[in-house]
Amino acid sequence: MQLQSLTASTRVSGTKGKVRQNRVQGNVPGVLYGGGKDPVTLSFNARDFVKLVHAGGAHAIVQLEVGDDAAASSPALLREVQYHPVRGHIVHADFQRIRLDERITTLVPVHFSGQAKGLVDGGVLDYQLRELEIECLALEVPEHIELDVSGLGIGDHLYVSAVVAPEGVTILTESDRSVIACHAPRATKEDSAAAEAAADAAAAAPAADAKAGAAKTAAKPAAKAPEAKGKSDKK
Repeated sequence: MQLQSLTASTRVSGTKGKVRQNRVQGNVPGVLYGGGKDPVTLSFNARDFVKLVHAGGAHAIVQLEVGDDAAASSPALLREVQYHPVRGHIVHADFQRIRLDERITTLVPVHFSGQAKGLVDGGVLDYQLRELEIECLALEVPEHIELDVSGLGIGDHLYVSAVVAPEGVTILTESDRSVIACHAPRATKEDSAAAEAAADAAAAAPAADAKAGAAKTAAKPAAKAPEAKGKSDKK
């Protein structure tokens, strides 16, 4: 991953009103922490920050250049970006100090390639993991990790164990976790269940009719025997 550059300035942490004012002025508030040093509250130009995220992703590797405090400048990993829940704009950013000669842990997106054969057969893809946790040197963080889904059929899963990591990269996500699956369409499942239920009902109907008929026969009273012919009247 290419080392991006981002200019920042220190800010005085304070009330929500001051933070809101900072945003109104076109800035994104943030913090830089880790590396055995005290946290530093920072402010970034909102447009520059959006460009950084678009170019380097949600976990970009950056060289922070703090204009009013050179000692605070440092390579850093973008750990978290917080967005407004309604308006969707960026409201805060967390950076962690790193060293370029040490291995770091971060998340990288999974890119899916190929056309799953289950999709051709009418199946539906279920994307269960969009990112993987990895460990590597900061400048060796890949932009993404590719997973070929061409052989994925209906009812199949591809697990983390099937992912091939680039050289120098260790995947930390549990190997038995499913990354993607292919399911039969819901309508097909419901139709099959309905057809099976109908078939069971049809098979049970003759037996039920026979049982009912037997019960009806058993309940029918026996025919009355004819009375003996009486003696003839006396003359």
